[in-house]
Amino acid sequence: MTPVSRRFILAGAAVTAASLIIPIGVRQSRAAETEITDWIAIAPNGEVTLALSQPEVGQGSYTALPQILADELDADWQRVKIRFATGKAAYKIAFRQEAPAQKEGASMSTTALYGRLRTAGAAARDVLTRAAAQSWNIDVVQCHTENGFVINARGESLSYGELAAAAANLPLNADPPLKDSSAFRLIGKPLARLDTPAKCDGSAIFGMDVAVPGMLNAAIKTARSVTGELTAIKNETDILKMAGVRAVVKIAALAIANEDAGTQHPQLPYLPRYNAVCVVADQFWQAKRALDALEVTFEGGAAGDLSTARIDAMLAGALDAEHGVTALVRGQPREILERRSAAVIERRFVLPHIAHAPLEPVNATASYKHGSVEVWGSIQSVTACQQAVAQAVGCAPDDVKVNVTFLGGSFGRKIVPDYVLQAVQASKAVGRPVKLIRSREEDIQHDVFRPNAGGRFRAVLDERGYPLAVHARVAGQSLFGAVRKSWLDQTPEGGWDESMVDGIYNQSYRLPHFLVETVDTPLPIPVYFMRSVGSTAAVFFWESFVTELAQRAHIDQYAYRRHLLLEDPLAVRVLDAVAQASGWGTTPNVFRGIAYNCYIGRGGRFKTYVAEVVELSRVATRFAVKRVFCAVDTGLVVNPNTLKAQIEGGIGFALTNTLKSRITFSNGGAEQSNFSDYPLLRIDEMPEIVPIVLPSDRPPQGFGEVVLAPVAPALAQALFHATGRRLDVMPFPQDAFRAKD
Repeated sequence: MTPVSRRFILAGAAVTAASLIIPIGVRQSRAAETEITDWIAIAPNGEVTLALSQPEVGQGSYTALPQILADELDADWQRVKIRFATGKAAYKIAFRQEAPAQKEGASMSTTALYGRLRTAGAAARDVLTRAAAQSWNIDVVQCHTENGFVINARGESLSYGELAAAAANLPLNADPPLKDSSAFRLIGKPLARLDTPAKCDGSAIFGMDVAVPGMLNAAIKTARSVTGELTAIKNETDILKMAGVRAVVKIAALAIANEDAGTQHPQLPYLPRYNAVCVVADQFWQAKRALDALEVTFEGGAAGDLSTARIDAMLAGALDAEHGVTALVRGQPREILERRSAAVIERRFVLPHIAHAPLEPVNATASYKHGSVEVWGSIQSVTACQQAVAQAVGCAPDDVKVNVTFLGGSFGRKIVPDYVLQAVQASKAVGRPVKLIRSREEDIQHDVFRPNAGGRFRAVLDERGYPLAVHARVAGQSLFGAVRKSWLDQTPEGGWDESMVDGIYNQSYRLPHFLVETVDTPLPIPVYFMRSVGSTAAVFFWESFVTELAQRAHIDQYAYRRHLLLEDPLAVRVLDAVAQASGWGTTPNVFRGIAYNCYIGRGGRFKTYVAEVVELSRVATRFAVKRVFCAVDTGLVVNPNTLKAQIEGGIGFALTNTLKSRITFSNGGAEQSNFSDYPLLRIDEMPEIVPIVLPSDRPPQGFGEVVLAPVAPALAQALFHATGRRLDVMPFPQDAFRAKD
């Protein structure tokens, strides 16, 4: 087989401004470059190449992270290139108790890498300065750096390109002095995104664009049931006679043992079980046409009778169960609620499973050869991919080379490399590189879904109308129980999953008597992390219940929350900011809703404060979302442009979840299959977004997921004020927007 040309994939990727290289995890010849640190290489002509370790999934990492490096380095931003890099410990992040991994996730990248990148940039600047001082035979204190040059007191200068070779021979300072924030030239500036031109002119390479020499193409069909098994292929001989068809390959449902990559429910027998079949052909359209003509039989397996009715019954039973697992208890909530049972206020809420549904369906190109594998594609976790592929083919993770393209959306989906394993199996079967693309129908029906959830909330109020005792219970399929058992918090009553009550057990409202419980309803449905994880459900439950309590107490919603948050000044700050910006309480007959959340990163790595106001407008006989005001305290903002885009995109994503997203099950599998029955928010439904970014002296906090959770409860509150209807099930029904008259 002809060796794959790595340069082939990178062709045509340069753009203007800070020159962009398509983020494939391979390197061009670097003979002319000098590597100063794991993150920085400098060419003789002064061009600086900065390593990017985080896959670009649309969040702006391709610009914001290099900004940090380039600023501390004092590089010329117009002469910077970006190269996706793998293979070094410096590129890995420890997300919780797990081993460090190179992946994008948990809104952790900027928070975890900010100090590391600044140190790398400062260390490189330090050795370049020392190299210049030695060249001039002067003291280093007589030198300073500026825009890619070292300049001495006499005004003489040497470019970084002229100094790189000498600087590389000097020892790096492990703790170099960092710039004072007053000296930042790039950090905090609204620089244009580097990936925008390539994504606009079509030169950006996504997974579906990858082409390698000798490559074949594959289309795949999977058993409908989550425990389904392929039992017969009836017309394989006829299919193999079709134009361009090379092979029909049975695909095994390989278990992914590593917890970071895992999606499979531990109680199900995944090996050896063939649950899919793919057709490999010269062109994808040939493979898809042959697949559509393929006659196959699948059996449903152990969960072939799984249905939404069964799932809902399990959820209802869990909410009414005698006992749950205690996540938090403060004071005497049980005793007070029992003693004052006649005054108890109760609300219940339900959310379904939903699909990630990225615009680019999952896909991967794989080349298996002599026990080693090279893969290309939309991959969100390099480490998970390497480990899963290595386990599947019996090689070492270092023998798996991962080349990461731009990701056309992911929201957590493309961390799970099940689709990569399918491409590897196809390549191994035919002995050539194979690009496997799932159709939209395959992608939605065989997602690793966001778990369902239900909430039961009970409270009594004190004499002023504020919560005296609260009992919060959240039930549903436990995400950690399915894929992160080591993350479960263990108690004498059993393990509890913090993602189920994220934004409830760790919220900062003043509650003297407070009980939080979880109940797991194990299901065979494959699940995984999705943008904002459990907080979308938990904060909808919690903030909607707070709305109920404020309404029962006849206290303004903003004032009610402000009173409960008085002991947290940062929380009060964002709440006040959004109320003021939206004109809360100043405009009669305008229907608004307000909600608050402090998003706490995994392991307490960051705290980002968010408050939102949703404003409705009446259009004929219906209400529509007119504006969403969003106040955030996210610490130091590296790039205001990317932050604003994340606010807008996050709110749009949340509105899709709130108004449209629902996966239902029958005969063991998902019923929805495409955007016709699993619709996304349309552009004409997108409201005006008003971002309010508060200045902060805290370091950068996580942000990619934090604005989603308050959207649904704020919208539900606004609709209640407009129509009098309480909303406790997502997605909200369309008739909830109908005006009363």
